[in-house]
Amino acid sequence: MKRVIGAAAGIYYFKRERNLPVEAVLSDGRGLFADKVSPIEFASRVIDIVRNEGDAGLTRINTALDGSSPDTFEVPESEINAAFKNLDPASLSALELAADRVRKFQIKGLPKSWSDGAGKVGERVTPLGSVAAYVPAGTAPLASTVIMTVVPAKVAGVEEIIVATPAPGNSMPHPAVLAAAKIAGASRVFKLGGAQAIAALAYGTETVPSVDLICGPGSAWVTAAKKLVYGDVGIDGLYGPTETLVIADDSADPRFTASDLIAQAEHDTVAMPILVALSEEIVDKTEAEIERQLEDLPRGNIAKAAFTNRGVSVVVDTTIEAIAVANAAAPEHLCILTADADDLVDKVTSAGGLFVGEWSAEVMADYVAGPSHVMPTAGTARFSSALSVRNFVRVTPVLTFDDDTFLKLSKDAELLAKLEGLHGHAAASEYRRRHIIGE
Repeated sequence: MKRVIGAAAGIYYFKRERNLPVEAVLSDGRGLFADKVSPIEFASRVIDIVRNEGDAGLTRINTALDGSSPDTFEVPESEINAAFKNLDPASLSALELAADRVRKFQIKGLPKSWSDGAGKVGERVTPLGSVAAYVPAGTAPLASTVIMTVVPAKVAGVEEIIVATPAPGNSMPHPAVLAAAKIAGASRVFKLGGAQAIAALAYGTETVPSVDLICGPGSAWVTAAKKLVYGDVGIDGLYGPTETLVIADDSADPRFTASDLIAQAEHDTVAMPILVALSEEIVDKTEAEIERQLEDLPRGNIAKAAFTNRGVSVVVDTTIEAIAVANAAAPEHLCILTADADDLVDKVTSAGGLFVGEWSAEVMADYVAGPSHVMPTAGTARFSSALSVRNFVRVTPVLTFDDDTFLKLSKDAELLAKLEGLHGHAAASEYRRRHIIGE
């Protein structure tokens, strides 16, 4: 891990890191294109193919990328039911527990329609009509991501919720993913991955329906495609590699500090594990514990590469300085393992999720605590929030004025309209006002 000394240096480091250009991974789609291009150009070309060719375009893209393509993209309901029936009872129980806790958590955050009591002004909250949840399937069967994306949409009242997850050829997605889709309440599951999945869900094909919003994490290609289709379809956010920032003082157990960092580092070689410590001794102890724990992990090589590639430790003098560094980093996950953890909560301004104290381990939110584990990355917690039921509703202002209410407000509306030079606006009020008073 890179080591940075001092709060000012740490704040500067994260503000600079956030604005550094990321080196693009170039690809020709294994011969799909004649030249190697960046993810954004790749996604643009894929979107054009899908929009122009529909299912045939999906098949052409899949065959180039994977060597084969499904005969049909939708997973039959019988396969979903079989996966649910055959998954071991303990795993089913854990998925059902997770879904239940996420459901109860999201119900608390569901916005409600309201009016001022006199029936004059208010807001109407209505669910989106259709949503697609993208579930990656690169190196791990992310059944938990199905729960964390589908359940909030279900709580919001979305009628059609599609899960899109890649599966090669005519094979089926992992049984745990299919079982999770049934438990969470998904309407349909499609074997679709990559930028082509986003294109199909945004614009539709002969067999894949278009939706109102696409949510969920994904690769650089998926993220690029989401960026390009936004405006034609809603998206929840643009997600980069996962990141966790842990603040630790002498009261923190190095085993916990190290394991919290490793838990995210094992996702990806470009995941970002960050330690903000109150002394270099804490950094030394944590690094030694990381090395020890990585020896026994099946994905230890991935985590080790993440620590080498993007791992960083910042040494500060006080926990207040530590919070200042954390706010500058605006991490996806912020874990506070300090003696004064409870006192620091109100000082946090920018974090996707906040995990206070040694028993509020971030891994609990990954699976069973209740919040969605889809959270803003790459500093976007400065202005965005974790995926929730609020992503899946529309809030529409409603006016139900009577003539008395209109009359009380009309002259001021006309004055403001004329102040802006918009006399047509003013007239739309003035005609009504004069009608009411009999002029």
